[in-house]
Amino acid sequence: MSLPRNPDDLRGLRAALWIRESTPGQFDRYGPETQRRLIAAAMARLGLVNTGIEFSVARSGSTVYLHRTMREAIAAAQAGAYDVLVVAYVDRWQRNLRQTLNVLDDELHPASVAVWFCDEEILSSCERNWDQLVDLAKAAESWLRRHRRRVKEGLAAKLASKRDPGGRPPFGFRRNEGKLIEVDPERIEVTKHAFTLALERLTDRQIAARLGLPLFTVRGILTSPLYVGRLRDGGSANWPPDRKSTLLNSSHANISY
Repeated sequence: MSLPRNPDDLRGLRAALWIRESTPGQFDRYGPETQRRLIAAAMARLGLVNTGIEFSVARSGSTVYLHRTMREAIAAAQAGAYDVLVVAYVDRWQRNLRQTLNVLDDELHPASVAVWFCDEEILSSCERNWDQLVDLAKAAESWLRRHRRRVKEGLAAKLASKRDPGGRPPFGFRRNEGKLIEVDPERIEVTKHAFTLALERLTDRQIAARLGLPLFTVRGILTSPLYVGRLRDGGSANWPPDRKSTLLNSSHANISY
């Protein structure tokens, strides 16, 4: 089967859906319904046949090409399961210019599968759409690169001015209304118990079993400087150290591997 060269060639072809959010949290909280509505409208207008195949993934657009969902989409295309992959927005496909072109030119197009981008009405196999597709793929990656720089700058500023380490709060901490890490009064007692057990010479595995926590959570508690009121750069955090964790830090924890 030859590749479709214009939108009129899509009528009657079998379509699969591609849905992507950057993180599981975004996928769960916001959902991909806007993407599905846009895709459904495009499929009806173009006369595409819905195969019922959907590839859904929560992964950064820069690395989604490495995810098993992308490999599954490519494998299904090569097996002849569908003819067109329908994507709501160019930046929901990938935010990686090189891999956008690689997947299209080396994987999907050789399998006679094209991609239709609903937002800009771009067909990946249409020669006249090539420049526009490359420009949009480049813009999608450029946005991500700028975003990463802004996040890095913001975290550095918060570290310098608020003594906040950034990132996801570890077990026993939470973020307050000001988005700063603070002690979680409900969970911190569990961490104190972990330090007490460590001072009694229990191993991390024994502590994890005793407290019903994952092993690597316990290892993080016993080895992180955050629990002794210090940041990873050695400076003081914006919360006081726990005495038990300070005592443990002055000796050593039983970490078993």
